[in-house]
Amino acid sequence: MKIFISGSIVIKVLPKQVKASILKIIQQNLEILVGDASGIDSLVQDFCKENKYLNLTIYTVELFPRYLADEKFKIKKINVPSNIKKGRERQQEKDKQMTFDSKYSFVIWDGKSKGSYTNIIRAMENNKKAKVYLNEISNFLSQDKIKKEEIEYIFRKNNGYTAKEVLGYLSNELETAFKRTQELNNFLLKNLIIKKENNIYLPMETYQDLFILDKYRGKVKGIKFKNEFLDWIQNELKVQSRSFQSSLF
Repeated sequence: MKIFISGSIVIKVLPKQVKASILKIIQQNLEILVGDASGIDSLVQDFCKENKYLNLTIYTVELFPRYLADEKFKIKKINVPSNIKKGRERQQEKDKQMTFDSKYSFVIWDGKSKGSYTNIIRAMENNKKAKVYLNEISNFLSQDKIKKEEIEYIFRKNNGYTAKEVLGYLSNELETAFKRTQELNNFLLKNLIIKKENNIYLPMETYQDLFILDKYRGKVKGIKFKNEFLDWIQNELKVQSRSFQSSLF
């Protein structure tokens, strides 16, 4: 029995409930599969070392793991296709293999990390049992919440949608006049939902709750769209469609 444990790099301390779950894994002598990154990967390695538990395999795409808490841990190198150059994509190959090699996925998630989000979705899509500790609520998600739409909602609540992703969502839900992101932005500008300052789109004060400020190193570089925006825009387009149709008669 193998369990793939993963989680967000930004989490710097293992929550007590997570430690208790790992201790249960140790008591059953189940093999733990973990990566070699900072954050949850290194914390899990450290915790197993502290508990003198060696039934752990570190997966890496490097010649040697980036983090190795104990030289007694097993190491499995994942060969990545030569056409995959980007670091994040290379690491995803490692995570994919751990999903496929395990029966369970245990994810400690901050609700924002895309890598952790992807690991949860991949587990469900491959019929693996998943357990998720959500750091922002300091608790485990109940099993009835570990569904694709619920995980997607949490991820988008914290990260939002790009304008391109909004168009893709709307095209699946209803026909709109928006074919390009610029057309969506122009609609929002015309209706005073957003404004443009120094070539950056920003929400109007009345509609701030529909957006997330997209920042890089503390500096605002634009906006992302919340789940609430999707609800709002769908309703707005339906209202305008009904108004247009009634004007024809």
